[in-house]
Amino acid sequence: MGLTDQAIRDAKTITSNLNDFGVMITLTSPSGPSLVINGLHTKHHLAVDTEGNIVNSKKASLSFSESLLISPYPCRNNFQEVDLKNHLASVKDSTGIIKNYLIQQWFPDEAIGLIVCVLEDIDNA
Repeated sequence: MGLTDQAIRDAKTITSNLNDFGVMITLTSPSGPSLVINGLHTKHHLAVDTEGNIVNSKKASLSFSESLLISPYPCRNNFQEVDLKNHLASVKDSTGIIKNYLIQQWFPDEAIGLIVCVLEDIDNA
């Protein structure tokens, strides 16, 4: 096994292990199909403004292995690029409350298949 294959396997294992940091994530596409996968969920409440000052801001993200997005879940567009526009994500927080998000941005790593998504909180919109 080469280093790339090992990195692909490790990224999938690290992000999806429910015994460590992994959580169950429900993804729902705009066309309706849903899929439950394992991945990482984080939420931060600080950011930096354009002048470099620390400000209050809520930012949430998800990370998961693309290999978990099984067919027929639609994760690619007609150009075969990862496209998660208007997909919804639901995940339980540390207290067991389900949080609902809209995927705003997605950053697929084409080398190891890890997708990082920046989320918009729709529960408090």
